[in-house]
Amino acid sequence: MKRIEIKKILRIFYIPAIILLIAFILNINSTLSKKSCIIVDGKIIPIQYDKTKTLKEILKEQNILLNENDIVYANLDKPIKPNSQIKIVRVNKIKSKVSSKTEFRPTWHKVYTSNLRKVELQKGIVKYTDFDITQIYYDSKFEKFVNDRELSYSVSFYRLLLLDKDNNIEKIYDLSKAKRMKMIATAYYPGDPLAWRDGTITFLGHKMQRGIVAVDPEVIPLRTRLYISGYGYGYAGDTGSAIKGNRIDLGVNNPEEEKPWRFREVVVYLLEKSNTW
Repeated sequence: MKRIEIKKILRIFYIPAIILLIAFILNINSTLSKKSCIIVDGKIIPIQYDKTKTLKEILKEQNILLNENDIVYANLDKPIKPNSQIKIVRVNKIKSKVSSKTEFRPTWHKVYTSNLRKVELQKGIVKYTDFDITQIYYDSKFEKFVNDRELSYSVSFYRLLLLDKDNNIEKIYDLSKAKRMKMIATAYYPGDPLAWRDGTITFLGHKMQRGIVAVDPEVIPLRTRLYISGYGYGYAGDTGSAIKGNRIDLGVNNPEEEKPWRFREVVVYLLEKSNTW
C-alpha cells in the first residue's frame, strides 16, 4: 500500500518536473538563438540579447565610443532586436580649402621696340575661385566631398613679356609681384656734356644707348632688369656722381628726348638680376 502511494506521489511530481526541465532547456535555446552582434572598426562583437537594455547601454558596457558623425544603423534608445546585426560606420570629415584660377586673359597690350630689346606690356585679368570643401570618409574609405562655399573674384594686373628676335616669349614678369619704387628720373644721351667727360661707354663697359639707365648701386643693384613707367624696359648698366639715393638717369638718344625727363617722378619695377639685358 505504501509502495503504491509512493509511486503515485512520484508520478505527481515527476511529470511537472519533466515539463519544467523541458521549458528551461527551451528557454536556454531560445536565449542562445537570440544572440546578436555589433559590427564596428572591422570587428564583429557578439552580444547577448537583453530586452531590458537599450543599445546605448550595451555600447557603454562594450566600451564602444561613438563620435559625433558616426552612423549607427539602429535606434540607440531602444533595445536591440533578436538575432540582429548592429552596424556602426565611422565617419571622418576633413575640411579644406581649394583654389583654382583661369589663364591670364589680356585686355590691352602694347609693344615697345626702342629700348635695348623688344618687349610687350599687357594688361589682363585672371579669375580666381576659392572653394571650402568637406571630404567625407566612411570607415577610412573616401566616400564623397561636399562643396560648402564657393567664392569667385577677378584680379586685373600688368605683366611684361620679353620677346626674342623671332617674337617668341623669352620671359614673363608679373608686375604686380615685382618690387617697385617711386623715384625721380632725369635723362642723359650719348655725348651729353652734363653726363660724360669723354666717350659714351657705361660703367659696365656697354656702349651708351636708349634703355641703359644709371642707378645708385646701393639702391638698385647693377645688372638689374627694370621696367620704368612711361619709359619702358631698362637695364641698370651705369652709375653717375649725381645719381644717389632715390634717383635714376634714363638713357635716351638725343637732347630732344632728354627734355621731358627733367626731374620727373616715375615708378620703377625691379624684375631680376641678369648678366644680359
